Amino acid sequence: MEFRINKPNPKPTLDVESESCVDLVTDFAKKGKWYMIYLLSKSVSREVSILVDSKDNYWIDWGTIGRVELSPPVGAVLPFKLWVHTHPSNTAYWSVTDRNTLEIAKGILEKALVLGEDGLLSTTLQPVSSFTDDTEIPTLQWTEEEVIDWMEFNSDDCENDLRDDFYSYLKLIMSSSKLIPDDFFSNGKYW
Repeated sequence: MEFRINKPNPKPTLDVESESCVDLVTDFAKKGKWYMIYLLSKSVSREVSILVDSKDNYWIDWGTIGRVELSPPVGAVLPFKLWVHTHPSNTAYWSVTDRNTLEIAKGILEKALVLGEDGLLSTTLQPVSSFTDDTEIPTLQWTEEEVIDWMEFNSDDCENDLRDDFYSYLKLIMSSSKLIPDDFFSNGKYW
């Protein structure tokens, strides 16, 4: 008699920088499936950052649970349309590092999102004018938005689309598990 079990490895084995994972994240980002990206980030306990340039090229970087270093997107065309990053196992908020990044990115970034346990937080760069001595001074300022919880954000999602996205996610996760054959003659050596 032979038994087959699906035994997860003790260490996470999902290679988030593999081509298949980068393709999955890119596909989710193109479809605006931010919750699926957040779930993937949370399941591997790593932040992910996504940049979209003006030619709709996607640049994916993975970091640690608390920080992601952005690789210079060689070949990217400015301005960036979008910067998305996750806060796995934390709320959606603009950290001090995030705020500094947004301040530096004024003029080369149009919109930013942070994905957290409680939902999605966005900000968009807007021109603001101030007046001094009858002189108009145009400046750029990031909007202050409220967190949109995941239930509200996903309410427009078609049930079939969500199911298909979830299966894609599970397929990627399961591909990192090993199928271990065991029989009476192995004495459990694969356990």
